[in-house]
Amino acid sequence: MELYDVHTHQILLEDTDDPYHSCILDVYPLEFEVARDTNDRHAFSCGIHPWYSEDSENQMIYLKEIVGDPRIVGIGETGLDKLKGPSFDIQIPVFKEHIVLSEKLKKPLIIHCVKAWEELLRVREEANPAQPWILHGYRGKPELTKRLVREGFYFSVGDDINVESMELIPLENLFCETDEDFMDIRDVYAQAAQAVNMELEEFAEKVAQNIHRIFPTLKAPKSFDPEEEEDEED
Repeated sequence: MELYDVHTHQILLEDTDDPYHSCILDVYPLEFEVARDTNDRHAFSCGIHPWYSEDSENQMIYLKEIVGDPRIVGIGETGLDKLKGPSFDIQIPVFKEHIVLSEKLKKPLIIHCVKAWEELLRVREEANPAQPWILHGYRGKPELTKRLVREGFYFSVGDDINVESMELIPLENLFCETDEDFMDIRDVYAQAAQAVNMELEEFAEKVAQNIHRIFPTLKAPKSFDPEEEEDEED
C-alpha cells in the first residue's frame, strides 16, 4: 500500500524520515535550494502564500528562476484569504502570477482559500486553466463542494474533514495531506477511507492512481502494511 502526503510543511522538522510515504513538501522560494539539498527523496511545491503576498516581488523573481526545477512538482501554495493577509488588490495579482507559471510549466496549482470562494471562482473563470487546481486542507460544506466539483477542482483532505462533503467528491479528484497538523498521514488515510465507506487498501490504491496521473514524477514510497505493523507492536 503506497501512501502519499500531497501537502506538508513538516518533513524538515522530523529527526528521521519515514520510508512508508512520499511527500510533497511545501516551501517558500528562498527556502527551496536548502530543502532540496537536504532532502533527497521527497518532492516540493513552491509558491507565495496569500498571507505574505504583500511586498513579495523578490520572492516572485526568485520563484520564476527556480520553478522549472524537476523536484518542484506543484506551484503554491497560493490563493486567496479573506480573513488574513493584505487586500485582494494585492492577493489576486500575485495569485494570477502563480497561475501563469502553472500553465506555462504544466504543473498543478496548490491552493489555499479561506472565505474567498466567489473571488476564486471568478479568477478561475477568467484564467480557464488547463492544469489541475488542488484545494488543500479542504473541509467545505456540501453545497460548496457540489459547486466546486462541477467546476473541476481537485481536493486534498487532512485531519479535519466534512464527512458529508467527502461523499460528494469523486475519488479520482481526491488526495490526502498533513499540512501542519499532528495527525499521521496513515491516520488521515484511515479517516478518509472510513468517510467514503471503503477499505483502507482500496482507498489508498485510488489515491495512488491519482498521484501517478497528476504527479507522475513523484517517487513511490516503500509499501506500508498495517497488519505487519500490528504484528511488530504485539
